[in-house]
This record gives sequence, C-alpha cells and structure tokens, in this order.
Amino acid sequence: MAGQTILVVEDDPEIRDVIRLYLEKHKFAVALAERGDEALQMVRTVQPDLIILDVLLPGKDGFEVCKEIRQETSVPVLFLSCKKEEQDKITGLTLGGDDYITKPFSPNELVARVQANLRRPFFSNNQAAHPTKLEFGALHIDLLSRTVKVNDAEIVLSKKEFDLLKFLAGRPGQTFSHEELFREIWGQESFNDTRTIIVHVSNLRKKIETDPSNPQHIINVHGVGYKFLLS
Repeated sequence: MAGQTILVVEDDPEIRDVIRLYLEKHKFAVALAERGDEALQMVRTVQPDLIILDVLLPGKDGFEVCKEIRQETSVPVLFLSCKKEEQDKITGLTLGGDDYITKPFSPNELVARVQANLRRPFFSNNQAAHPTKLEFGALHIDLLSRTVKVNDAEIVLSKKEFDLLKFLAGRPGQTFSHEELFREIWGQESFNDTRTIIVHVSNLRKKIETDPSNPQHIINVHGVGYKFLLS
C-alpha cells in the first residue's frame, strides 16, 4: 500500500494536518483539498487511490461531492463527519461511500480503515477455480477489469459494492452472515452494525437486479444473511 495517494478533503486545517501526518507516517502520498469543488477537480488531476471526504464542506457538501465522484470513478470514499445520526450514515453509504467515520476519531483507527478499504479481498490463487469472468444471464462481471454489465450496459459500482458482488457471485448458493461479509469485505474483525451491509446490498440490487424489490440474484436468508443465486 505504500506510495498510494490519499486525497483528504477537510476544511478544518488542524484536522487536515493531523490526518496528513498520520498517513505520511504510514508511507502514503497525500493530496489536500478544502472545498468540495476543489476536491472534484483534484479527483480528475491527482487520480487518488482513496478519498477521505468530510461531509460539512463550504460550497458543495461531501454528499454532493460523492454523488458526482460516483458518476466518474469507483475510487473508495471514506466519509469523515461530525454528523452521527444513523440516517446520515445511511445517506453517505447510499450515495456510494465505502465507509463512514464520525468525529472525534482516532487517527490510528482512521489509518486502519484506509488500509482496510484499499485492501481487496483475497480469494484464491487458483485461477481455474476462480475464473476471470462471471456470467449470469444478463449480468456480466469482469474480475480483472472490475467492470459489471447488465444487458450490455456498463454499471458503475463503488469499490465495496464490486467487492461484495464479486465475493457473493464467486460462491453461488452459499449463505454468508452479516458478520462474515463485514470481515471479508471490510477487512475488520469487529462487527459494528448490520446497516453498512444492508445499505450496500440495497445499492447493488438497485443497480444489477431487474426488479430490486424482487431480487433474482442477491437473496435474503432470513435471520442469517445473504446468498447469490445463479438464476
């Protein structure tokens, strides 16, 4: 992960400097922005590997910025916010955020969450067992280019949405609990809440299912978690 670039979008100079120092201590390159409109320009010019995005920004707020970012790239977005209500977290994740941390925060935890969001799930070195492409009717998943198409139209997924789809679709018929998915996709042993998983599954269904209210692929297993069906 050393050498990867993190774009930090934060208007508080003290918080911005603390984040920069801790990231640089862990060998990340850091780009800084103070405003939402400035962040959008830097996404295009810097092409960061991950974005730490404050919600309350001058001009365009973080939610607006994330919505525009998702029209162009699936780069991981980690929200940083003093807004602690559950609905704020749901909004951030629904708009395409990959993670959501509330202030005040531990800088070491923030770095750990950055590392976890940059780490792609490791499944197997056996390429025969894990092909580079998965096809389920109109749904096509290219594991190498990390692209998804439905009826030949490319669908834009966030990094975590793609990782979740890849994990489930690579194991059709197997049921995974919320805890297992959180550990595999977010790379964290501690399980915070079910909301993060539920929102990402809901986002995926809206993007890949013909009828998200009656999904054919990502299925609820009551009281347990989710599984992926071939049909």
